[in-house]
Amino acid sequence: MRVLFIGDVYMKLGQKAFDKYFLQVKNDYKPQFIIVNGENIEQGNGLSKKIYKDYLLQGVNVFTLGNHAFSRRDAKEVLDLDYVCRPANYGEGTTGKEWVEYNFNDKKIVVINLLGRIFMRDPIDNPFTKADEILKKVKADYIIVDFHAEATSEKYALAHYLDGRVDAIIGTHTHVPTADNMVLPKGTLYQSDVGMTGAKNSIIGGEIRQGIRKFISGVPERIKPEEKSNLQFNATMLDLDNKTIERINIYEENY
Repeated sequence: MRVLFIGDVYMKLGQKAFDKYFLQVKNDYKPQFIIVNGENIEQGNGLSKKIYKDYLLQGVNVFTLGNHAFSRRDAKEVLDLDYVCRPANYGEGTTGKEWVEYNFNDKKIVVINLLGRIFMRDPIDNPFTKADEILKKVKADYIIVDFHAEATSEKYALAHYLDGRVDAIIGTHTHVPTADNMVLPKGTLYQSDVGMTGAKNSIIGGEIRQGIRKFISGVPERIKPEEKSNLQFNATMLDLDNKTIERINIYEENY
């Protein structure tokens, strides 16, 4: 099973980068299954129904989210869509699916979304014990986890905790791709962060001048997206049967 995981598509330039490079990557790598992290895809606040429908038509199979899963006014409607999963470790009764099941050529694929707790503000449940709870319930040929988390140590800890119990754990959230794509000792494919798709010359997608100003002054501001930049497209190619994991990092030349 060849799975393409596309990193956090960030706002308008993320959509532009997706539109520009997705078909090329799809043709080059020939994935059988495609996951997109849509955490910031619509104005930095989750996924919209319009983009959901558009990307499904282009071949995307499942969307994962993160800490902005509930930011949009229409979040409930979006979270009720068939192929969207939100972080599973929010409290009982939370809107949305904790995992998505997908049947492909008589094989069942389960995609699980979890949220980290270190340096994250949401009062969420433990992702380790939540993973245990879900794995007791699901039966699948392949299980893929999107761990949306800030701390690399927490990502590595969960990866080793689930090693051999899931097929792949891919980190999202930091918007910076890591070079640690690997096969863990018990066979699970892992990368700490797949990176983002969007503005290359930015501060994790945000406006450069604003980002610098915030660090100098210490005064918090709502992030403004960088709107004038060349593009980047970051993804990871997983071969779940042959146990290989390959980074895909496209960076446009500077203006």
